Amino acid sequence: MSKPNRYNEEECMAVFDQIFPHGFSGPDVIEELAPDGWRQSPLAAVFHPSAEQVYSESLRMHENLQLLRRADDNRPAPPPPQPPSRDEMAADVRPETVDTDREIRELVAMCTWDLFSDGHEVVDADGRVVDLGSFRASGGFIADWWNRRIGHAEYDYIDFYLGTIWVSQRADLTPVYQLIFRRLQALHFDWTYCFPRLHLVDLRPLKDALNAGKNAQRPEWENYDPSQAFADEQQENERQQQLAELRTSLDEAHREAVDEARQAPPPNTVAAYRSVYGRFPQGWPPECDA
Repeated sequence: MSKPNRYNEEECMAVFDQIFPHGFSGPDVIEELAPDGWRQSPLAAVFHPSAEQVYSESLRMHENLQLLRRADDNRPAPPPPQPPSRDEMAADVRPETVDTDREIRELVAMCTWDLFSDGHEVVDADGRVVDLGSFRASGGFIADWWNRRIGHAEYDYIDFYLGTIWVSQRADLTPVYQLIFRRLQALHFDWTYCFPRLHLVDLRPLKDALNAGKNAQRPEWENYDPSQAFADEQQENERQQQLAELRTSLDEAHREAVDEARQAPPPNTVAAYRSVYGRFPQGWPPECDA
């Protein structure tokens, strides 16, 4: 009898027990990531960014908010708020107590999410996927594994949801990915890379099906209005045209992103994989299927 193609939750828990036998921040992990001490490690900047780094992040967030305005919005633009100054950022940055165990634990956990989730797959020698579930479920699994290990609830899914997305610019996280990949390789696991892509999901058919179920007992001719039916058809045609245009726009954006990625250095996850496995992972370089 063949095994399922994906690991169940208990099997995934067992895999994590093997990858991190002493936890996310055990002595073995600390020795690999910070042999000279956590305070001296460049990775500590993830939790203790400089005033300049905080300023850069705030400025980038400010600029991104300005981009949220729709291109076809013809209303007068409100005056943009002024970005924070360097002096304001520096005044807000205070020395913090260094908590080596917690900081390394959370960094390794977030980097683990980056590799096991985000569309990527960890597979064993038989091709079975160590499946932690959706983006949110993956964060929940990582939290649950640690909570089970210590015997009480310390983390929730939100602590690791989306991995290092908010802190990845603060330090080069390649050493953390390398640590995880070395352990995966030792256990004969492999990794498949997935280039990020936005997909458009049309939930209207589901809504129509639910409404049809509610009205199943009513005769089709009841409350039928030819004028309203024609207006509804016109509205649906317009909606379908808008969806088609949006899909075309997303496909074009994806092609451009793939072209740019193929010309740029690989992401840190891919670079770390190559340094450990001696080759690029399946899925890199990305191909454009649109």
